[in-house]
Parts: sequence; structure tokens; C-alpha cells
Amino acid sequence: MKPETVTKIIKYAVTAALGGLIAWGVLALRDYTGAEPPAEKYRMLCDAFTFPGVLLMLSAALVALSNEGAFLGLGYVFGVALKGLIGLGGRQERYADYVERKTEKGRAKGYGFMFFVGLGYFLLAILFLVLFYIHFEG
Repeated sequence: MKPETVTKIIKYAVTAALGGLIAWGVLALRDYTGAEPPAEKYRMLCDAFTFPGVLLMLSAALVALSNEGAFLGLGYVFGVALKGLIGLGGRQERYADYVERKTEKGRAKGYGFMFFVGLGYFLLAILFLVLFYIHFEG
């Protein structure tokens, strides 16, 4: 296999394992093994798969926003405030210079796997939600 393919498989597998670990933790905290009616089990499974799905998709969205420079202003303000609080005097860096220095590194690439793995978990959650409503007697 090509090294790029192996890298992609590793990224997807590690992210899916992390999501599975989160889902297992949610199920363990809610005492999944003690749930009796099928509807209750499906509700717990829906919750367990929603958490990693939403978490991974929103993490990908944060990386995309960061790539567009959405947090540069916050970083600049906190840096100026921290230097002021510590008492590091000297010449203050202009915002335009700060933006140029921070954007020199380039953008993060290859983070789409987080969104797609999260979408997979979210689709599983929707499946369990449909099964919950099929078995729900209320």
C-alpha cells in the first residue's frame, strides 16, 4: 500500500477508536447492561453515539474556523493582556504584524477525517433514534 493510504487508514482508525471509547464511556456511565426495555437500550445507544459524533464534527468545524483566522483577534488580545499583566514592557506588536506572523505557518490540512468519522457516529445515533421510536410505548 501507498504510505498516504496507510496514513489515512491510521487517522480514521484512531479517530473511530476514540469515538468508540467515548461511546463506551457513556454507556458505562448510564448502566447500559441494567436497562430492561429495548426502547431504553436504544435511547442509551442513541445518546452514546451522539456525543462522539457531535464532538468530532464540531472539532473539525473549529479547525476550519481557525484556518480562516477566526481566532486571531482573541489570540492577539490575550497576548497583549498577558504581557500587560506580567509587566513585560517594550514595544507592542501591531495587529497586522501579528496576523502576518501567525499566518506564515500556513493552514492545517487533512482534518476532514474528523468530520466524516463524526458523521458516521451521528448517522448511527439517528438509526438508534429511529429504532427507539419504533419500540417506544408511551
